[in-house]
Amino acid sequence: MPLHIHLSEQPQENAECLAEYGLTPTGLLHELGALTPRLSVVHATHLTDADIKLLGNAGVTAVFCPTTEADLGDGIGPARRLADAGARLALGSDQNAVVDPFLEARGLEAGERLASGRRGRFSPPELTETLTRGGYASLGLGTGGLQVGAWLDLVELDTDSVRTVGAGPDQLPLVATASDVRRVIVGGRIIASDGLLVSPAANPAVLLGAALHRLDHTIDRTNPARLIPKERA
Repeated sequence: MPLHIHLSEQPQENAECLAEYGLTPTGLLHELGALTPRLSVVHATHLTDADIKLLGNAGVTAVFCPTTEADLGDGIGPARRLADAGARLALGSDQNAVVDPFLEARGLEAGERLASGRRGRFSPPELTETLTRGGYASLGLGTGGLQVGAWLDLVELDTDSVRTVGAGPDQLPLVATASDVRRVIVGGRIIASDGLLVSPAANPAVLLGAALHRLDHTIDRTNPARLIPKERA
């Protein structure tokens, strides 16, 4: 079974762990024998050189959430150094500040550029790897990819939008957004087509709006079919 843990998202987490155990969170996980290829560490933002070496040697998956880190002001994690040390990279959205895997991938590259002052830190194939095989590894679903025995999960992109027109296949991770997704196939079944869920047919934006509406209201105990707006602080 895969294991997931939030790791060193903010400096205070490291400071408290050092004060309590005399070890960084990564060092503590190492002492406990938890650093294995089954483990995914989420965020991995504030790591020491020793942390990076431990995580890379163990072959863990580091799940970066670039748009969340930016929204919360957490910082820029050492993605390139982790990959070079032997860790696998994957992408997540965490608080869903942005729900767009392509923007997460570009956020990974943008963070590296800002931190290093250099471009081309991750190649398009490497970014595609974080969007595909990295996620499968993190979820314990094998290697993924187009091969016999793999899950038939596909995403069809519109290559003629104002963002993608003229781009080659290897350039799509650097230009496409979720708005360019035409069809999503999971396990050989079409799940979404042209912005709508297929079964049951629904608009995701409408479903999300309804869910948010319910969160902002309380059920009337005398009339369960009626929702009462919650008071806001």
